[in-house]
Amino acid sequence: MDLTSEDMKLRLNDSAYEYRVRSLKAYLNTPVRDYKESPTTKDYVQITQDDIDRLVNPSTPSDPLIPEIKLEESDIVLVNGHVDSMGDNLGKDGVIADGILNVINDNTSLSEKYITSRMGRDRIEHLINATFSDGILIYIPPGLKRNFKITDYESSADSTSSKIVIACGEESSVTVSFTAYSIGSGNGVHGKNIYLHLGRRSKLKFEYIQEKEKSVTDITFVRSFLEDFAEFKIFHINRGSSKTLFSNESEMYGEGSDFRTYGVSFSGGDQKMDIRDSSFQVGTGCNADIQVRGAVTGKSSTLHRGNIDIEAESINSTGFYDSKILLLSKEGYANSKPALMIKNANTKSKHGSAISDVDEDQILYLRSRGIDSGTARAMIMEGFLGAPMEKSSDDFLMKKVHEFARDVLGND
Repeated sequence: MDLTSEDMKLRLNDSAYEYRVRSLKAYLNTPVRDYKESPTTKDYVQITQDDIDRLVNPSTPSDPLIPEIKLEESDIVLVNGHVDSMGDNLGKDGVIADGILNVINDNTSLSEKYITSRMGRDRIEHLINATFSDGILIYIPPGLKRNFKITDYESSADSTSSKIVIACGEESSVTVSFTAYSIGSGNGVHGKNIYLHLGRRSKLKFEYIQEKEKSVTDITFVRSFLEDFAEFKIFHINRGSSKTLFSNESEMYGEGSDFRTYGVSFSGGDQKMDIRDSSFQVGTGCNADIQVRGAVTGKSSTLHRGNIDIEAESINSTGFYDSKILLLSKEGYANSKPALMIKNANTKSKHGSAISDVDEDQILYLRSRGIDSGTARAMIMEGFLGAPMEKSSDDFLMKKVHEFARDVLGND
């Protein structure tokens, strides 16, 4: 990676210059993970030097053929990290929605509060913050209740970095559906940082679906910042891309803040998935509950990682992490690595993980009712993976779980 190239200097020299430089320095100063804790490094999602080089110095973006999207079905359409279209009613009631670079240029107060003040924690996350092409900021005023649907398209042939920021004012109630697709063929590297700010007593329900071509690499960091008594629920589904690194971490600074995660991942063929869900708890009386499920077929691999980090000052807090993975292939690989980092004695916390095949007794029971073996296997898998998504009360999420379950079983 040539950080001194004229092209790199030109890309850094825009309205986000100072933030990019700070992020780049943080990237350079963050050591590379060596995974000494596990002998199975070959099964981890490795972000290679080639992946990094393409994020830093991407080729000239192509002009992808975007499927027709009706704005009544999607409030915001993003293409290769840039705002392609927004609904006319998006900005009513004081809502602000604009490209990230426009906000940095034209709205110093919003930029300093929600964009340039946050650096992230992961090495690759820092790199995305240094190299993002654009993105969008959505600000929801205090006390407002709104729903948004965002559709994100990226060309499979291109490597892109983008940044999404959603800021919820005090006592607002917001639901955001975010679906990430790829278009066409190619082995591009897609990097994305999604930062979610929850003001005092605000509520945010965030639904994320990643459904990309099996040839691309997808790297997504979701980071939430919770103030006093804020409530954040995230439902995430990962099915696509050849390599998926998905990280969801909540920084719970507010008293009585509440963080709940319900995640499902599907890997098949030669896919590799690294799914990370963690809480970092500082405020008193915080609650974190993480439930993730996975299915592994073919020669694919899935790794679930999660940290419950309760700091010394976060007394009267709770933290729970639970991971369960169905390993449906002898050639597949599954691993679960939960961790508790508890720094005071006045807390409740636990973690659990399980990796197994489908229970043959359950299959036998269904077959005794006239259901064939393949259908029985699919029904059990769909029920197992659908359990976390049922808490969303969203028919679209449940439909996707059933669709992806049938897909991985049918293709492997």
